[in-house]
Amino acid sequence: MRLGTMSNAINAGTVGEVIDEAHRAADMGCATFWSPQIFGQDALTTLAVVGREVPGIELGTAVVPTYPR
Repeated sequence: MRLGTMSNAINAGTVGEVIDEAHRAADMGCATFWSPQIFGQDALTTLAVVGREVPGIELGTAVVPTYPR
């Protein structure tokens, strides 16, 4: 079974905190790391940086509004 986790830091933390959170998820054996876009940072941009810094974990977005893009 593959397990994943959702970011808690994306809406209130820094990009560095999100990267640290993704590193911890990968170290714990999570296969996926998900991020919503509610009020905080841009989810797609932040996940692009996470993908560069944390190889081997799959990334996904939970909620991304398209109209402000």
